[in-house]
Amino acid sequence: MTDRQAPDSRTVQAGIASLEGYLLWQGESDRARAEAEACVEVLDWPTTAQREELVDLLARRQLDLSRMVITRVAERSLQLRRDYQQRYDCLKRRVVACALALVAVLVLVNCLLLAR
Repeated sequence: MTDRQAPDSRTVQAGIASLEGYLLWQGESDRARAEAEACVEVLDWPTTAQREELVDLLARRQLDLSRMVITRVAERSLQLRRDYQQRYDCLKRRVVACALALVAVLVLVNCLLLAR
């Protein structure tokens, strides 16, 4: 019998995310190829070999464009996440500061009322 540790939840989530990304990219590859084939289908001049070369070229071009768009979206989402995290942290500090100030005022008022 071997001692096998169960993977932690982060490892499982990372694996699922990786698999999901792979499947999404495979779908994108299939879509790019289908679109390229549809574009080449309307052309009547290329030979079979030329058609295949055109399909490959157009599909590769579409995948390059998709990769650029995905990269831009990912970079933008990371930037937005950082911006919103900074705003959240600032608001959290303000709320804590206001709560502490309120507690201090209540303690001061309580001390003044007890001192009478």
